[in-house]
Amino acid sequence: MKKNKCYIIAEIGINHNGSIKKIIKLIKLAKLAGADAVKFQLFKAETLADKNDLKKYKLFRNRPNQTLYEMWKSVSLKKKWLKKIEHITKKIKIDLGFSIFDQESLKLIQSIKTDFVKIASSDITDLFLLNQIKKTKPNHVIMSTGMASKNEIIFAFKLFKKNITLLHCVSLYPTNYNELNLNRMKKLLSITKNVGLSDHSIGVIGSIKAINLGARIIEKHFTFSKDADGPDHKSSADFNDLKIICDFAKENKNMEGSGKIEPSKKELKMRIFARKSMFAKKDIQIGERFTEQNITCKRPGYGIEANKYYKILGKRSKKKFKKFEIIKN
Repeated sequence: MKKNKCYIIAEIGINHNGSIKKIIKLIKLAKLAGADAVKFQLFKAETLADKNDLKKYKLFRNRPNQTLYEMWKSVSLKKKWLKKIEHITKKIKIDLGFSIFDQESLKLIQSIKTDFVKIASSDITDLFLLNQIKKTKPNHVIMSTGMASKNEIIFAFKLFKKNITLLHCVSLYPTNYNELNLNRMKKLLSITKNVGLSDHSIGVIGSIKAINLGARIIEKHFTFSKDADGPDHKSSADFNDLKIICDFAKENKNMEGSGKIEPSKKELKMRIFARKSMFAKKDIQIGERFTEQNITCKRPGYGIEANKYYKILGKRSKKKFKKFEIIKN
């Protein structure tokens, strides 16, 4: 993860809708937008929903009502896709990470190279899963802290200590701006300097504000179209949104600059063109006094500077000036 730049994760999650073609498209779009990484959710459907709960939900417009188990099953990653995902991300040089929800899924990613493992807010108290992740010695762990108390966060954090980033998260979908509570992200700095945001708000403002506040990582759900069929697309960032966030993250530190009040050398060169100097409003003879009637200030600024107007007012001219001629020493 790059120093002095906020690391941007395009959270593809389940926005591929169970299609490897959409997965490939989203990876390439994320890279084109400037994201540092893509992330997927790896789970067994029975981990996230009770198979025996037969209550139906209309989570997709163009699919019949499904149980939660059926929905999760329809968008789960197939084992045979993992190598392909790894190959594509390495080929186009974008980092790869997974949210892991169960031990079986954790075993699956051991067969490929990943840059980080994500622990979802829902699993911050799943100590068995956390310890299993710890045993695999991942390159980096990212942990979301939605719904968690300070004591729960500290306890889970201490399991890893090193190579871990905490993400402030509000587990509301979508999160309204007045619920985003970005000052909580700053409070997490008392636990670790590696703090970021898992942004569930609509649009780009939340992410940009978090970057301004010092977020090291931004995770933002990413889609090929906000109008696509599925539960997460509407509140996700599309290509244009993600590009704005990535561009801002890239240039944020550059825009802050040195903070010096004095103008830079480049800016000093602009004074000649942008500042005013004194000109003759009409012909001025040698010995004639400078008055409000015969001198004025206008661009460019390579004559006597405009801030000396009152110093020369009333003095006699040592030279002859024609109307509109610049007045120099």
